[in-house]
Amino acid sequence: MEIRHLVRPPHSKSLKSARVTLAPGEEVGEHVTEKREEVVIVLKGKASLAMDGETVALSQGESYFIPEGVKHNIKNESKDTLEYVYVVTLLAPRT
Repeated sequence: MEIRHLVRPPHSKSLKSARVTLAPGEEVGEHVTEKREEVVIVLKGKASLAMDGETVALSQGESYFIPEGVKHNIKNESKDTLEYVYVVTLLAPRT
């Protein structure tokens, strides 16, 4: 797995973004983005996005929104390299 950060604090207030490359069979690992929302955009290949017991297949050019507090994992179950960008932002406190 290769992760190349595009932006993150202290260069931004709360926005984080990176380009991720996964070889065939690799996965990011299940995690939760607490108090954050995330968008995943597939640049190359095919991604398998598992969220709360459901799986969504994403191909080149497709994107997906991951709401706050949702457990998720991204896997490359294909024979080709997967490249995607994620954008994560901290949610403002609710008033």
